Amino acid sequence: MKKTLAAVAVLGAFAGSAFAADVTIYGRLDTGLLYQDSEVKFNGDVIAEDTSVSMESGGSTTSRLGIKGSEEISENLTVGFVLEKKLMSDDGTGDNDRFFDRESTVYAKTNFGTFYFGRVNSMWSDGGSTNFWAGNYVVFGTGTGGSIGAGTGLMVSHSRADNRISYISPEFAGFTVYAEYSMGADEVTNGTREENTREGDRPAALGVNYKNGAFGAGLVVSTVFENDGYTWTNGVLNHEHGTDPEDQWTVNLGTSYDFGFAKVMLAGQYYKDANTVGLFTDEDLLGTFDELEGYAVALGADIPLAGGTLTVGATYGDGEDKADGSTVEFDGYNVAAQYKYPLSKRTRIYGTIGYTDLDANDDTDDAEYKSFGANIGIAHYF
Repeated sequence: MKKTLAAVAVLGAFAGSAFAADVTIYGRLDTGLLYQDSEVKFNGDVIAEDTSVSMESGGSTTSRLGIKGSEEISENLTVGFVLEKKLMSDDGTGDNDRFFDRESTVYAKTNFGTFYFGRVNSMWSDGGSTNFWAGNYVVFGTGTGGSIGAGTGLMVSHSRADNRISYISPEFAGFTVYAEYSMGADEVTNGTREENTREGDRPAALGVNYKNGAFGAGLVVSTVFENDGYTWTNGVLNHEHGTDPEDQWTVNLGTSYDFGFAKVMLAGQYYKDANTVGLFTDEDLLGTFDELEGYAVALGADIPLAGGTLTVGATYGDGEDKADGSTVEFDGYNVAAQYKYPLSKRTRIYGTIGYTDLDANDDTDDAEYKSFGANIGIAHYF
C-alpha cells in the first residue's frame, strides 16, 4: 500500500510539473503547383532545356512541424526549448535524415538577454528563433516560390548550424544586439569531426537591429572559419591539417520604411573569399571556388491590395573569382511578384511569378542560365 501511494505521489508531482510548463505543438503546411521553364546555354549553344509542371511543398513558406515550450524558473529566468522539423507536404516525407533539422535548441531568457544553445538558424536568415535580417530587409526573405529564385538567391547565404551559441540582447533605445558562434558539426560520413577545430566549418556573426516606428535598419557582419581540407585514410579521418582555405566574410546592410500604402525594403551584401553564391552555384554555372568576391542588391515592397498583399522585388548580383590566374566573372538578376490572400487568420492562397537570368564567363567560355517560373498554392498555419 505504501509503495502504491508513493508511486501515485511521484506521478502526481510529475504531472504537476508537466502542466506547469507551457508546451505547444505548431506548424504549417504549404502545397502548390509549380510551372518552370529553364534553359542553359554554353558559348551561345543551348545544351539543356526543361519545361515541367509539378506539385511542390513550400511555394510561399516552408512546411514544418514543431514543438516548443518554456517554464518560468524565477522572475529573472525563463528556460525553454524549440524542436522543429521540415516537412514535404506534397508527399509526407521529411527533407533529410535529421529528425529536428530546422531547429533543436534550449534557451535561457534573463534580464541580460536570451542565450540559445544547439542547432539554430542564423540571425542573417528569416526563420528560426534568432533571425532578424533577411525577414525584415529582403523583400522575399531567404526565398519563396520554390524554384522561382526570389529573395536572397543571388547572395551568399547563412543558415542553420550545429553546436551554435546565440545571443540576443534586450532592446535599448530601439537597438538590439545579436551574436552567434558555431563549434561546427560533429558527424561526417564514416566518422566524426573534432568540435571547435579546423576539421569543420565554424560560422560566426555579429549584428545590430534598429527599430523606430515605421523605420528599420539592420547590419550583420559574418565570417566562416573554414575547414582545412581534412582527408580520409582507409575510411578514417586524418586529423592533421591539410589545405589553408581563405575564411569567408560578408557584410550585410538593410533598411525598410512602412509608408502605409507600401512597406519598402532595400538590402545589400558584400562578400569576400566565398565558396558558393546562391543560384550561381546551385545552377552549376560556377565550379568549386574559395575566393569569390562581389556584391548583391535587393529592392522591393509589400503592398496592401484588395484585402491581400502584393510583394514585388528585384535582385542583382555581380562577382568574380580573385584567385591567382583566374578570369572567372559572373552576374545576374531576378525579378518576381507574389500575391497572398488570407481566407482566414490561419489560411491563405497565393500565386507567384518570377524570372531569373544568370551569366558566368572567363577568357574563353560563357555560360548562361535562364528560368521562368509560376506557382499557385495554399498555406495553412496551426
